[in-house]
Amino acid sequence: MPDLDPASGVRADARHNRRQLIIATREAIAARGLDVSALDIATAAGVGVGTLYRRFGTKEALLDNAVLGLYDELCDTAQVCLERPDPWDGMAEFVLELAGAHRDSRGLAEVTAACERPPTPELAQRTVALQEAVTQLTERARAAGVLRADVTWQDVLLCSRAALDTDHCLGVDAGPDGWRRVVMILLDGMRAPGHTPLQGPAPQVRPA
Repeated sequence: MPDLDPASGVRADARHNRRQLIIATREAIAARGLDVSALDIATAAGVGVGTLYRRFGTKEALLDNAVLGLYDELCDTAQVCLERPDPWDGMAEFVLELAGAHRDSRGLAEVTAACERPPTPELAQRTVALQEAVTQLTERARAAGVLRADVTWQDVLLCSRAALDTDHCLGVDAGPDGWRRVVMILLDGMRAPGHTPLQGPAPQVRPA
């Protein structure tokens, strides 16, 4: 008799295969981005391609599932940062965490920058939740007088992507945490009072 979960009626091996596929997908998109093949994911998970399609229907659905998990983790991180007693520390911590997440997962970096493929309703919901969290983090810091008045939440959000290309320049090699130095320098530039007026208009949210 197959081992069934009494609550869900799903076989234990099916649950195991699903978990392995999600883990393998997260690892694959972290290293290679969203263009990873279904065969590569299935092989890394130790299952056949047919199992992938039985469990998720399409490769895109599996990718969406894996990315959704990453977004959920970021939403949880944002809530933790909002609970920090020091408004600056909370905002800076989230920017560094998001920057690190971009560094750790090429696929996540591609999704957060993507404008070609419309997000699923679930991903769009998480995107709005993250935007709202960054807005709150920014407003807390500004209200406390530690964030310069002309810095917007959109500026703060885009700062997290500065970590993506900081390893090499004109023969200079950054250390293993060189990206952290760059982001921290940018964060310090956001501190109040801010002596040099910012150039150009503030970033805007892309229309849905």
